[in-house]
Amino acid sequence: MRVPHTKKILTFASLALVFGLIFYNTKDLLIGAPLSVQTVSDGATVTNSFLPITGKAHHASILQINGRIVALDKNGSFSDGALLSPGYNIVEVATTDRFGKEKRKVFHLVAEPSASVATAQVIHYQ
Repeated sequence: MRVPHTKKILTFASLALVFGLIFYNTKDLLIGAPLSVQTVSDGATVTNSFLPITGKAHHASILQINGRIVALDKNGSFSDGALLSPGYNIVEVATTDRFGKEKRKVFHLVAEPSASVATAQVIHYQ
């Protein structure tokens, strides 16, 4: 029975490690920048007309919420919001990386604002 040569095993392991590192460092180029959004789930019904949207967009150069550009901090985090109309709403969060690849997340929401109505206090002037 013949035992495989240690030199061949080390060469194969080294090549596998190098190719693994190359893929890990270029995966954003191949599949686009990762985007995670923390907001209500898709298809939810909300009672507030303002929807806070936070998340992370690693390696993104442009982040947009409903077409409006939002600032990213140095870690790729963002915090903004969207004003919802009563009824059915679509909120789109999109990123573009420096290679031109885009990622989009679309949320379909129903806004049912509470029945409270703001009223002005009557002030009688002399």
